[in-house]
Amino acid sequence: MSEEYWRAKIWGLLHDPVLKALHSNSGRGKNSFWQELEVMKPWVEKGWNPEESSGKALKHIKLADYIASASDRGAIGSVSASINYGQGNNSEQGLEISHLLSGAKRNFKIKQHSQMLAANRKNYLEFKEQKLLEAIPVELRTDIKNIKLLFWWLWRCLPAATCQEFGNDESLMLIPAETRLPDSSIWSHASITAALAGALAGYDLTMAEIEHWPANKTLSHPYLASFTFTPVQELIKASRKMRDFWAGSWLLHYLSAKVCWEVSKKYGPDSFLYPSLYQQPLIDHWLLQEFPKFDQWIKQPDTNQLLTAGFPNVLVLVLPKDKVKAAMQMAKQTLLEEWARIGHLVFEELQTQRHWMPDLQANHKTWQGWLESQWQFYWTALPIGKEDKSLKNAAIPKERETEFLEWQNAQNQAYITNKKYNLFKDEERDFLRDAYQQRLERQNRRFSVNVGSWWAAIFDANRYALAAVKNARNWELPTAFGPRSTISGIGPVVHPGGDWITERETKKYWQHHAGLFDGREQLNATETVKRVLEKVLDKLLDIKNEDAIAASYPDLTAGVAGYLKVHEKDINHKSQFEDACQEIIKKFPWAKDVIIEMRNKWGIPWIDKENLPQRFHPRLLNAGWLVEDAETPELRELEDKLKAANEQNQEIIRREISELRKNYRQEIQKIIDKFYPGNNPADWYVLAAGDGDSMSEWLQGKKLEKYGDYTPSQLSVNLDSFQKFLEVKKRMGPSTHNALSRALLDFSNQLVPYLTQQRYAGRLIYAGGDDVLAYTNLWEWDNWLWDIRQCFRGDEDPQREFDTGDDYWTARASLSSQQVATRPLFTMGRNATISFGVIIAHHSVPLAIALENLWDAEKKAKEYKAPDGTKKDAVQVRVLYGNGNILQATTKFPVFNQWRKLISANIGDSAIFEQAASVWSQHPAPIKEAIAPWTKAFCDRRDQFQEDEAAKKQFQQYLAEFLETLWKTTSEIDKDSEVQNWLKLAAFTLRNRDIKLGGGV
Repeated sequence: MSEEYWRAKIWGLLHDPVLKALHSNSGRGKNSFWQELEVMKPWVEKGWNPEESSGKALKHIKLADYIASASDRGAIGSVSASINYGQGNNSEQGLEISHLLSGAKRNFKIKQHSQMLAANRKNYLEFKEQKLLEAIPVELRTDIKNIKLLFWWLWRCLPAATCQEFGNDESLMLIPAETRLPDSSIWSHASITAALAGALAGYDLTMAEIEHWPANKTLSHPYLASFTFTPVQELIKASRKMRDFWAGSWLLHYLSAKVCWEVSKKYGPDSFLYPSLYQQPLIDHWLLQEFPKFDQWIKQPDTNQLLTAGFPNVLVLVLPKDKVKAAMQMAKQTLLEEWARIGHLVFEELQTQRHWMPDLQANHKTWQGWLESQWQFYWTALPIGKEDKSLKNAAIPKERETEFLEWQNAQNQAYITNKKYNLFKDEERDFLRDAYQQRLERQNRRFSVNVGSWWAAIFDANRYALAAVKNARNWELPTAFGPRSTISGIGPVVHPGGDWITERETKKYWQHHAGLFDGREQLNATETVKRVLEKVLDKLLDIKNEDAIAASYPDLTAGVAGYLKVHEKDINHKSQFEDACQEIIKKFPWAKDVIIEMRNKWGIPWIDKENLPQRFHPRLLNAGWLVEDAETPELRELEDKLKAANEQNQEIIRREISELRKNYRQEIQKIIDKFYPGNNPADWYVLAAGDGDSMSEWLQGKKLEKYGDYTPSQLSVNLDSFQKFLEVKKRMGPSTHNALSRALLDFSNQLVPYLTQQRYAGRLIYAGGDDVLAYTNLWEWDNWLWDIRQCFRGDEDPQREFDTGDDYWTARASLSSQQVATRPLFTMGRNATISFGVIIAHHSVPLAIALENLWDAEKKAKEYKAPDGTKKDAVQVRVLYGNGNILQATTKFPVFNQWRKLISANIGDSAIFEQAASVWSQHPAPIKEAIAPWTKAFCDRRDQFQEDEAAKKQFQQYLAEFLETLWKTTSEIDKDSEVQNWLKLAAFTLRNRDIKLGGGV
């Protein structure tokens, strides 16, 4: 292990005071307490400090701060003007900080605001920093063997310790790194500075090299590396049951997280730019396993958090050039070893616990052979700054323009393909020169620009390079001899036989259910691992709570939870559900064994956590699926006969089994129909997939505002060129990038889980960054969807549980810290949009078909374009009927909101929407101005409004608003069909939400 590598990173984390933004000029320029750490003594004793040293290695490490700062702050870092916390006459004023993306302003004020301002500020803050130093566990501070663990504490626990020191003030997570451009936190800036410092130091840096750098040795160069593995969607789509769907998503998440964990243990968690590892449940779980004393600052993630997927399959990190290949190989090896371990655990579970295919050998080509060929890996890496050029340049004055342009053009040519985006803009260059001259005259100090200004371009070039590597792939699936998977049609089904085995032979092997298979399906090795994953999670994650594992994914019938939640105040609905379940179990006692296997968990956190009776499971309301899992004496007897029968008798026995199951289904269905004579609340399942729009443009900085939108209103610079510079579009630099990655965790790890699983009766399958994959229900999907969209962009909370207005969502007092973090939670801001695909599928529609439609619906929503040219910000809803028909409706989110209002109007009979669709198909409004008269004429002719003028007026208003908004945002060719489709969807939704209660027994 290189101690100097970790010392450089510790300096990077602590090169600024932790509380820098609270200091005035007298304390802001100092370092934090790194020199007081025992492990840093070798540097302190030799007087080594990158801030001051003239030594080649340390001066090179110092560039980390320059690169991280200048690239985020542009030329603003060059001005001599300052902004202080609590500046001015307003005693309530703290610091004006800006939203990372939109620039929206908020007043950042600490809980101990008054105490600090009343005291000697410098002494007060230095005392606080001393307390933070003392909070570090002694063994980490003093033992050089623990230098790596010390870094982990500083990176992960110091922010929490700071909040605790200020009276559990979580707003300190927002404390800015730079008060003159207060858009990203000190924590993000320190993290990326540490990553760059390590990359500039080099992993194998020695004290002798710091003392005297060898003349013939090249300094370490920082690289931006990307690693990914595939396939992704194909793995998730190959799902017959909800268990498979969840397992596919979670496996990808787990493997990615494991790669991040192992690589971060070697190179540091700060090295990961995306995803941010900060407060990631799995990373925290492993960290607490390795060092339990961290529990004072890190809360042990609950099982629900650990079993919700969120890691992406693309990883981006900062590394020293000479360790890029080693790190990429480590990532690949880690994934392969962990995948093999999972395969081994599953194989062991099947053979030793369930006696499944006893003749199958672990090294059989349909098992190990297939699992070893599952993954394909790609990686790429680019230097941060052209390698044969200096990382910085101080030739800013006009008289050195030739020298400056030569360096600038070399960087532009290396990373920017479109000259339109070349740096620097005239306005920025002019301001740089004026600020340079002003600083030279006032302080006799110079400054430089550096390669960090090209950060967004470097990141984008890296992304394109990775895509090019993937497009050049030559990976092929191995040839599958014999029968293929009955779920995906890909890969050989698992069996112990030879290459040319017949389907009839494999069918025999798959007749053994093992409590996991239905006797008819035949899976490849990967699909088998997915199916059995739940049974080995306790060994994989050291989780002892079997009930929590059983509740890690929803049953496809669990939408019943939404029905019960919506009718929570009407006890009749809950009683009817329980009576129906009781009647089925009474007549078919084996049904109780089916739901016991599910441990009476629905996989819906709202109902699993409530003190509701868990005697029953909604699977009881689906006769077909219930019978599929049936294990009765009669069936077992026939299945035993089947195994011993000759080929001729096997078909006869199979027909007998089929007939027996059919009888079970028919009898159970009679009971269900008796209790629910109309719609069955378990008839439909709903899935939703969403993705933030144009995220690559956000990451490139193309969606950012002008610099002037991010600077505080009090900042005053007496230069004419400054005002012109403020009109330049802000760039996306590494600290901003790091902050964005970390802040997206607020959306995916805090807000989306709360909205999906506590406000509504849904289940989150995947939430990572800007991606959402969720199971919801027929009764709540529209309100849930709108709330997620509002939350993503920091817009008004429809239920007013969160304060909004500054592009953060802050929980009101009515929400406890157990439900969601109480600090301001980051959203993407008012300029961001998200698009969704939603599938409402009849229970007879196979899950694989629903998933295929789900991703296609999301894709079509992202392709949606309004007549005014605005793209995305859309939703496509597909209703998949059991007969193969599909109802498809697509529109912009503002139109969708009008549709929500329309169906929430209490109009009684859903048929009115079908009538409206029918009338529109025959006599549509010819122009927009005709919509209001059209709706009036339509409503005047409806008998249901004859006695209720107020209801008629309200419905007419909502209908007109919906049609007018849809008219404006829909192309001419699609207008009529979309009007009819959304009206049909309204009729479908209301009609199927209406559950009539029968008389029961």
